[in-house]
Amino acid sequence: MRHLVRYIIIAILMIAGIHSGVAQTVGYLHKPLSPEGCHVEYNVSKQDSSYFIIATVTSDRLIFLDNPTMKIRTFNDDVITLEGDAIGNRNGVSFGYSIGYVGVSESEIKSTAQFYITPDVFLLLKDGVAKVRLSMRPMNHEREFKKDKIGFALYQLYLDAKNKDENF
Repeated sequence: MRHLVRYIIIAILMIAGIHSGVAQTVGYLHKPLSPEGCHVEYNVSKQDSSYFIIATVTSDRLIFLDNPTMKIRTFNDDVITLEGDAIGNRNGVSFGYSIGYVGVSESEIKSTAQFYITPDVFLLLKDGVAKVRLSMRPMNHEREFKKDKIGFALYQLYLDAKNKDENF
């Protein structure tokens, strides 16, 4: 019995350790069962002295334009427009299944873009993001939030990138 308790405690500590080191991105699911459904992840990167928000959209059809824009409205009604560059599109998992006599195939595309952002704009994101719009093909991705899901987390990722560079 004592060994069982010891194994359970070790398993809990291992799971807690894994989850504490994984939070390097922030993301959400958007309308998962609809045609415009997708999974969006954001990360912050520092290249030389410039900061970028890296956005990755996983869906079956959405692809970033060559020069996409990201529009953000904060909960303080500040509107931010970020210009970006498409990094690439990668075909992911393809699979199929059948329903009765009908065959249905599914595919997954990961589309990634980077958006230039200045440190003072990160301070605006700290108050929270109420709405985000990404320019994509064949339709734009747009999501509204009732409470902040990505703004403060992006600000924290910015601070992490800044501290990582300063504490080299």
